[in-house]
Amino acid sequence: MKKIIFLFFLLSSCLNTETDILSSDKLTVEGQIEEGKFARISLTNSLAFRGIIDSVEVAKSIESKAKVVLSNGEISEILTLKKDESRFPFLYYRSNLIKGEIGKTYDLTIQLRGKEFISKTSVPKKSEILNIEFLDWVEDGIVYPDFKDIKLTIHNSDLEDKYFKILIKNEKEEKFELARPFIFSTENIATETFPLIVSYIKIDDDGENENQIKVNEVMEMQLISITKDQFYFWKSVEGDQTSILENASYANEVVTNISNGAFGYWSGENIKNLKFEIPE
Repeated sequence: MKKIIFLFFLLSSCLNTETDILSSDKLTVEGQIEEGKFARISLTNSLAFRGIIDSVEVAKSIESKAKVVLSNGEISEILTLKKDESRFPFLYYRSNLIKGEIGKTYDLTIQLRGKEFISKTSVPKKSEILNIEFLDWVEDGIVYPDFKDIKLTIHNSDLEDKYFKILIKNEKEEKFELARPFIFSTENIATETFPLIVSYIKIDDDGENENQIKVNEVMEMQLISITKDQFYFWKSVEGDQTSILENASYANEVVTNISNGAFGYWSGENIKNLKFEIPE
């Protein structure tokens, strides 16, 4: 099982931001609501992040007996339990009436074993990309013209703070991976446009960087607008880096916007999908 599974085991979004310590035996919430899509909430009983965890133990950690209620200020509904074998956790709660809309607030209530956990979020605006360029990859001062980095120019004329995460993959790959950078914000950017250079690096068996953005290959990217709370959740988990969690102790404090001692996040998202063939 990939170590990245534990990275997405956690998660983010709005409300009164709290700080918590990641440990075992805690409710972990991974919740998103995208514009035009139903809400999706995964619940697990947090595992201690030490070494290799048995797959049976991981499966038992999934919480499937909670009452999950979602409200958008106009209607409320109890979410239903669904199954998706293509991802973990494979059981999740989904809305059937409420979809994400910009401008609305979404209140989440989770009732489990006599405890109540609450959070709220909203859906951010979709990003606007003005230009895409492909730059020769440079590693240790050496230029590799058959490999590229991707330079995005992003619109920022309203000068509002915006928060993003980036996922990327080759079209031949099944699942998206974390790009470099994985998260970024415009908090300290005061210009109407800003450049962002995106890389897709894997580490080979010798510990060397291996660029996955190759000339003539087709790449897919998701530039995902997220909430401030989700951004600071990810930043507290792994900083501004995109390294996969390896032998991490998680003794550090982790930001969460879920009440009553839960871990994770509930967040609005808005996805900009990109697909392009890498030019020479």
